[in-house]
Formats: sequence, C-alpha cells, structure tokens
Amino acid sequence: MKKVPYGSVVTFNDLVNQGYFYVDRTHYLEKIETLSEKHLFFLRPRRFGKSLFISVLHHYYGLEHQDTFDQSFGGFYAGQHPTSLRNSYLILSFNFSGIDTTTQDSTYQGFLTSVRLAVEDFLATYSTLFTSEYLSILSSMSSPEEIMKQLWNWVRQEGKGKKVYVLIDEYDQFTNELVAYRFEEFKEIVGRNGWVRKFYETLKIGADRGIIDRTFITGVTPITFDSLTSGFSNAYDISTELEFCGMMGFTDIEVRGLIENMGIEGEVLEETMTDLKSWYNGYNFNKNSNEAVYNSEMVLFFIKEYLKVNHYPENLLATSVATDYHKIQSMFRIAHQERENLQTLRKILANDQIASILVQKFNFEENWEEHHFISLLYYLGFLTIKESDIDSLIFTIPNYVIRQLYFQFFMRLTLDDAKLNTSQVDVRAKVLELAKYNNINPIIELTESVLSQLSVHHDKAAFNETHPKAIFASWFYITRFYNIYSELEVEKKNKDNEKGRIDLLLTRRAPFEADVPYQFIFELKYLKKATDNHLKKVKKEAVEQLQEYLKDDKVKDLKDLRAYVVVFVGNKAEVVEL
Repeated sequence: MKKVPYGSVVTFNDLVNQGYFYVDRTHYLEKIETLSEKHLFFLRPRRFGKSLFISVLHHYYGLEHQDTFDQSFGGFYAGQHPTSLRNSYLILSFNFSGIDTTTQDSTYQGFLTSVRLAVEDFLATYSTLFTSEYLSILSSMSSPEEIMKQLWNWVRQEGKGKKVYVLIDEYDQFTNELVAYRFEEFKEIVGRNGWVRKFYETLKIGADRGIIDRTFITGVTPITFDSLTSGFSNAYDISTELEFCGMMGFTDIEVRGLIENMGIEGEVLEETMTDLKSWYNGYNFNKNSNEAVYNSEMVLFFIKEYLKVNHYPENLLATSVATDYHKIQSMFRIAHQERENLQTLRKILANDQIASILVQKFNFEENWEEHHFISLLYYLGFLTIKESDIDSLIFTIPNYVIRQLYFQFFMRLTLDDAKLNTSQVDVRAKVLELAKYNNINPIIELTESVLSQLSVHHDKAAFNETHPKAIFASWFYITRFYNIYSELEVEKKNKDNEKGRIDLLLTRRAPFEADVPYQFIFELKYLKKATDNHLKKVKKEAVEQLQEYLKDDKVKDLKDLRAYVVVFVGNKAEVVEL
C-alpha cells in the first residue's frame, strides 16, 4: 500500500522517490504544450493540488532534471509519451504565498523578498551559466522591477540561447488578503503605476524579447487578473475550459482507486464512496462538464485519518483546510459592500442555489454588484456551477462540508444580528439535549429568542418560510455527529407517486453511531400570523406530509427516529411530535 501524500509532501520528486500515491496528471502536460497559447493562467480553490502541479511542470521541463527523467516519469503517462520540449528550459519559479500583509511596507518587502529569492535560486541552479558575482549585484537592487529587468539581460548575455519557463504559484494570495482588509491599498499596488503591475510588465518584456518562452500561473481568484493582464497581456486563462476541468481535483474513478489502495472493498467500499461523494465532491468548472471533481486535499485528509484508526475520522476537515475556508468572513468586506454581500449569502442558503453571470476579470473601477460576489464565492470554492440558464449560470453549494461551513458562519451571523454571541448561548449543549434525551425545548426556545430579537432589530417583512428554516437548521451544523440533509427529495407513497422534499433530516454519522441515541426528521412551517383555525389546518397538513415522508425507503428503516412538525407563527413555535 502506497503512502498517502497529505501534509508537508508537495514536491513531485518526493512523491515518486518516497513511495507516495500519485494520481497521474502528467497527460495534461501534452495538452498544455500543444495549445497555441504559451502563457497560461489557471485558477482553482485552495487545497486543490496547484502547488504539486507546479512541481510536476518544474521536474518535467527543467533542464536540471533531465538525468532523472526516466526515474521520475517512467511510470506515468508523460514518461511513456515524452514531448519534444521535456527538460529543455531554464525554470524560474515564484511562490507568492506567506507574504506578511500586516502593513503596506511588510507587503512590499515580502513581495520583493519572494522575487529576490526566486531569482537567487534560478542563478544558483544554473550556476554553470551564471557566476556568483551576479548574486552580489542582485542583493543591491531595491525593486522587483529592477531585479527582473536585470535578469533578462543576464539570460540574454549568458544563457547560451536557452529559453525560460516561468512558473508562478499562489499569484494572488497576498492581494486577496489586501482586497478584504485594505481595499484602497490593493487598488494602489495593482493600478497603472503600482509595483504589482510593474512586475507583470517585466514578464511581458521577457516574453517579447524571446527570453520567456512559456508561463504557467496559478491562483484562487481573478481579482488581480486585471493587473496581471494589463501588465502581461500575453496571459491566457484556461480555468474554465472544458478539456482542463479535471486537471486538478479527483474524479470518482481516482477516488475509488485511492480507497481500494487502503484495502477497503465490497459493501464498505461502496458506502465509503457514497459518503465521500456527499462530503467532498460536486465541483464543476464548466457548464458542459459531465463529471464533478472532489477537492483532493479533503479526500487525502480523510484517507490519512481513516488509516490511523481503521474507521471514519471524527472530523471531516483538517484544521488547516477549515481555516482556509473560514476566510469567507473576511471576503464579505470586499469593496465596502458587506451588507449587500451578506444579503446574497442569505439568498443562497434560503434557496440552495442562485443565478448569475460568471465574472472572469474584476475591474474595481466599476461598481461592485451581486454577480461579482457570487463569482468570487465560486472561485473560492464556496459555490460551483450546477447548470446553465440561457445567458447565465445556476450556482449551488458543492458539497456537505462547504454547506457546513456556510451554516456555521450563518449561525454566528444570526446570533450577532440578534445581539447575542456564542459565549452567551451554548448552542452545542442545546443540540446535545435533543440528541441525547429527545428534548427539543432548548432548541425551540433558542430559535424563538432569536426570532424575537430579529423582530426588534430588523424588519422581518421580507421573511418567508425559508428564513426560519435556515436559522433552525444552522444550530445543528455545529455538531460532528449528524449527517444533515436539507430539502432531501423523496417519493410519496400515494397513487400518483408524487415527489416531496424533507425540510430537515438528521442521521447518525460514523464513527458516532453508538454514541447518539436519536435521529430526527423535521417538517418546518412559518406563518407571519395565523388564526386558530388556520394554524390547525397548517399543522394538520404538515403532519400528513411528514407521515408520507416517513414511508420513504430513505427514511422508514432509520432506527430511533423521532419526527417533529414545527410551525413558527411570528416569533413563537407550535411543536407536534409524531
């Protein structure tokens, strides 16, 4: 069984030589090489394998790795179908992650250091071409623009006709932080005379002079793309092109191969695949793509944790991954549009999808509108393409773990709006009361309290049934021991075989099955106000609806299932236990 490449293993060389499992992506090298465009830009959410792919490019095209080509690539597609350009370039590799953005000066100095270190490494790697005196000259230069222009002169003079392949990883990490916290500074550094744009202008100079032959740039969002392309107009975005949708992330077949590598087979294999599909799959990057992909790092985390204890891990996300995705909160501040962006979030949670065009280049001289924020959520991995709708796209939440992060954030937001906070309200304890003792009262009282506070601090005129449902559901996403299904489609066992949707279903999740006494199904209704007769009618209809759902195959065999109808009338709840 091969080792799981999760954590600190990021180089292709380490994967190959230290016995790690590698899902072969090398056939994409051939695809990239045959494109008419040579300077490429590729976006994917965090933790999708971008850094590893940069390493693959480095080892495949780097002149310094030609003697180890067969050892590194022999077992993979590229080794069996080598292209004419393999191991023919001088590789100049930048990584702009980890830059300290605390102050304007620390951001600049961090970028300058990243550029200087990349060029120093380039000169050292190709020391047969560049003598050590160049390093001392480099240390006296005080701007990225100056360093790059000087480098092109050195390559022209001493490079013996060799071309440069520029690799840039995490091109936008530091600018994404700035755009959320210091928007004016962001606009200044990426603007016409900003030092970020000046850096990319030097790449265009290198390409125009025939020194740079190829470029591959990765990142998460196109927020800085306008600056990049204004300076480096040669760059071409392949992020949403159909043939490159699967270049990063895992397919179903690849995940199955990873699970089989663990020694899992039979019914357990099928159950595990079903769960992983629900938790980590669902990412689509083109409206015509017929196969969604998994977030690769999430899958690898699951496998590594599973192998430690030989059963499902308690956490579905590594702390590092969850921390990355929790940065959603900072992105709501973008363009000083926090209120409008939060309203968009509420629409998404209420309807489980939203229609929008996809913005492929952000221009902050224009007004910030809803489609900009929806596009940003897509690039960050919080939304994905579900389908097309004439001239727009339908975006939806890709999978369970992202939905969980959304609702955890929504819960905190809801408590804040109600002038409460998590130190005052122990939501977890209230959920445990329900899970352990079938005591629904604490959760009902919390929901009533929040609705009452919202009616004081906010206008509830826009409230409809979906809003209290979202508030009620959000309490349960703080837990790890339930699978939470919202709007789960079922068939009613009547003569017409009508379809219905369960408002909320909570089922035990491995490895907590033995520790959680109860599972739950809820039918939720909301009325702004109601007469006694109207309330009785609504409760009766809801009970009948829930009784139909209890006959469905997905539900009827669930043990220790408790069924509730909850009708919110204004700020109060009427509860019926079946």
